[in-house]
Amino acid sequence: MELKDIVSIAGISGLHKIIGKTKTGLILETIGVGKRFPTGVQDKVSVLEDISMYTEEGDMKLSEVLVKLNEKEKAGETVPDSKADMKTLRTFLSATIKLDNERVYDSDIKKLMNWFHQLKSDLDFEKLKTDAVAEKAETDGEEIKTEKVAAPKTPKNVAPKNIAVKANKGAAGAKMTYRPKSGT
Repeated sequence: MELKDIVSIAGISGLHKIIGKTKTGLILETIGVGKRFPTGVQDKVSVLEDISMYTEEGDMKLSEVLVKLNEKEKAGETVPDSKADMKTLRTFLSATIKLDNERVYDSDIKKLMNWFHQLKSDLDFEKLKTDAVAEKAETDGEEIKTEKVAAPKTPKNVAPKNIAVKANKGAAGAKMTYRPKSGT
């Protein structure tokens, strides 16, 4: 299972796997329960692949966060459950991913821990790790390219070309003047 196939829906608890699409939404299956249901246009669906967390160094994708939590668990540390004390959860995440404590809510931390414990048996963490490394290398390369390319500078006294000024003839307050032709 990959993060691009897993979604969270505002107002509906749990995580859901995408199993199909309809004209107006998705067909989902609740992970662990197996209940299937469709989503509508009004449902706020968040794909886990698109979610990131605030850290002291900037945003960190959820895939990277989950990989780091899995590495901690493999190293022998116990990853706290979402029911643990908030101070314990914040301290653990601050040490693991350098969590930005001012910008991350308690509810987000609990949700993250819930998701990790729910997905740790189903996710392929090695694939997540290689995807995160490949994506980071790709974005680093793009940043270098954008730094080298600069837009040409235009002098301040030159007017822009090919810009037509449209007058709204029927607008209130528009002033129409009559100019007779010269020489007739």
